[in-house]
Amino acid sequence: MLSIQKRNMDPGIVVLEITGMIVLGRACQDVEWEVEELVRANQKKVILDLSRVKHLDSTGIGIIVMSFGKLKKAGGELRVAGAQGVIEDIFRITNVDRVINLYATPEAAAQTSWRVA
Repeated sequence: MLSIQKRNMDPGIVVLEITGMIVLGRACQDVEWEVEELVRANQKKVILDLSRVKHLDSTGIGIIVMSFGKLKKAGGELRVAGAQGVIEDIFRITNVDRVINLYATPEAAAQTSWRVA
């Protein structure tokens, strides 16, 4: 099961706290839909908090990369926080960490300057 909680951080940053597994299936699409909803709302700064994610497969990586692209195209930026253990390893093995910045915590992700239009 996948759960997504949305919370706001200043200034103008939305954190999606994801709990569970980001894997092939309908629940995985919820991540994509949440990001699309934020893009439609003209939200430019989004952090995915993966500290409570237990499993991530290739579909999950694909959804995160696609969400990154959608935000970038809309003039925003997506960051990943809290990836640890196997989840962090997956980002590094797939070289996704070279495209999407990884941070230890949402607070650390929020503190560095954003590349938004």
